[in-house]
This record gives sequence, structure tokens and C-alpha cells, in this order.
Amino acid sequence: MAIVFSKNSGLNDSLWKPVGQVINAVMQDADNEKTQHDSIVGSIAVEKKSKKYAEKQTGVTSLSSFDVVNEGNKAPMDDFQETFPKLIVHSAFSKSVALTKEMLDDGDLDGMKTTARNLVLGYKRTRAELATNALVTEGAEFTIGPSKRKLDKTTGDGLALFNTAHKSVKATVETQSNVFTNAFGTDASMLIRLASIGRNFKNDSGQVTGYTFNKIIIPGNCYELEETIKRIIRSDLIVGSNNNDVNTQKGLWELVVDPLWQAAPGTAPYIIMSDEANKAYNGTVFYDRTPLDIQNQVDIHSRNLEYNGYGRMSCGFNNWRHVILGGAAQGTTLT
Repeated sequence: MAIVFSKNSGLNDSLWKPVGQVINAVMQDADNEKTQHDSIVGSIAVEKKSKKYAEKQTGVTSLSSFDVVNEGNKAPMDDFQETFPKLIVHSAFSKSVALTKEMLDDGDLDGMKTTARNLVLGYKRTRAELATNALVTEGAEFTIGPSKRKLDKTTGDGLALFNTAHKSVKATVETQSNVFTNAFGTDASMLIRLASIGRNFKNDSGQVTGYTFNKIIIPGNCYELEETIKRIIRSDLIVGSNNNDVNTQKGLWELVVDPLWQAAPGTAPYIIMSDEANKAYNGTVFYDRTPLDIQNQVDIHSRNLEYNGYGRMSCGFNNWRHVILGGAAQGTTLT
């Protein structure tokens, strides 16, 4: 994440200077360490850096296929339009901790190291929570942080990421759904059906996109669903069948078990994603606007060494055609 120490005034204090450099080194090591939370963000979003207040995503519709023309005739002029624009606004995140004077007096260096390390790891977890909550929440908003701050999760068409009636720029294209109430089931039937629906999504011009869905994302507390999926995507033969038919789904899917996604009791939602479509559309985009910035100071009243971490980031959606939600509370029901 490239942590930045923008102010170290607390380390000029003779009381804290002997241990201050050690604490900063611990933070630097924690920043360099690759964690599960880092991999979650990279697995479900396209990561980018930003130097602006917000990032506007847009594009243009595709052209129709080339037409046959008679000898000497002028080629027909095609038209294109701007796709739905989407403005993704960055939010500021901040947290403070204190290394107490008592910890220093008692030589509790391990406790101080742990506190400092947890500040950095907490920021990494917050990045993963932002990406997770933005993706998996049903509705047009999601919440983040202890204060349950509400943030937008609509796409360029103004609808929630998962919606039964997504619009296209060209009015001739029928509305499309990417949210379904159907359970995953005990075999590959629903997975195959939803992957086919995703591959046949139409773009804003009405052309079939043709992207292959290759990733399954599930909550961390759905162990039965996890076991079923592992069998389906790793077994040589078809799961749940006495026939010796080859399992056509083996090797086609990557499973992401996200522990930050906790399903409600009695539910087992799941998301399938196309990495190819996600990159092509900038579907789920995670922006790091300001990397983790650390400042410290000594509080004159308590003599504590206080650290503050600050960063700005965002996670939003330019398009919806890269993801499908199954097992949803509300949505289209396949029969």
C-alpha cells in the first residue's frame, strides 16, 4: 500500500524517541506484508490509483457489424452514443490509537508493537470491507464502518448493481436481470445456467457480449455451499450422479470465500463473476486516492504517543454485466 509517514513530531520527544523508530519499522513491515485482506480486494475489483476528487467512468456504444455493399457504393454510416456515465466519489477514512505512558514506563514493547501493527492491518481490513460490502449488498446503497455510513452502489444506468431491469443506452435493447432468487443447488445445473445467462448479456448496442464467467464468490459462513462448490469445480466426474460422465466444470472456476461477507441465517447467496468482463468494462473498480498516511504526536496531558492513520478510497461500479447474484432475497426466479 506504500504507507506514508507525513509527520513524526512525537519522535522528537526525548521520552518516546528511543522506541519510536522501532514502532515505525513495525508499521512499515505490516504495510509490506501481503494479507488475506489484500487478496480479497484484488480478487473482486479492478484496483486503480486516482489523483482526483472523484473518477468519472463512461464509454461509447459498439458499432454494428460490417455490411455488404455493392461495387462503387458508399459504405453506410454507423452511429454510436456515449454510454451511461458514472461518477465514483472517494471517501476519507481515519483512525487513531495511543501508546500509553504506562506502556513505556513498564517496557511493554510487545504491546506497543502490536498496537502499531494493528493500526496498519486495520486499514487493510477496511479496504477489504469497502470492496466486499460494495459488491455483495443488495440494494442501491451499502454501509461501511462502525458508524454504518451509507455509500452509493448504483451503476451507470442509475439502478442498483443487482437489478431485475437494467437498462441500455439504446432503447431498442430489452431490460436485463443479473439477480436471481434461485439457490445454488446440489449440482452444477444452476451454475451452468447462470453462466450462460451472463455470457449472453447484451451490451448497450444490443450485441451479445460473450464473456466467460470464471469466478464464484461466496460468504465465509456458508460451509455447506462451500463444500458443494468445491466438489463441483474439482471433481473429475459429475457430482451427485451415478453415471461416469466427465465433469465439464472442473478447472473452469475459481472459488473466492470471503470471510468479510457473512450471510444471514438460513440464506446462502453467491455471486459469479467474469474477470474478463470486469476488466473490459471497469465493472467493479477500487480506487486508492490517498495511501495510508500516518502522523504522530505526544499528548501533553497524558504523555501518550498518539498515532493517526488517514486514507481516501472508493469502490464503485461502472457496469453490471460482469456479475450475477444468485440466492438473492429478491430478484428474477428461473423455472
